[in-house]
Amino acid sequence: MAAEIDERTQYDWFSVGKMHETRNEYKEAIQAYEEAIKLDPKFAKAWFYKSRAHHALKQKKEARECAVKALQLEPTWEKHIKKFIPDI
Repeated sequence: MAAEIDERTQYDWFSVGKMHETRNEYKEAIQAYEEAIKLDPKFAKAWFYKSRAHHALKQKKEARECAVKALQLEPTWEKHIKKFIPDI
């Protein structure tokens, strides 16, 4: 049985975001990643994928802000981020 919305963990919300992203539902993905981040502001993967979703929507400023946060949390991810934001 699926967790009730108010019982979801950051990992549950992250999975919801990934599901939306695979369907090209980027706005919904961003909302889910935001919920994950609310529960765990240091959840680097959520910041990274939120950045990618913003990038897919051509929201460059937001994509960059999320990518910077992901890099602060996981500096070794720079090569992955540079694949879609080369000048970071």
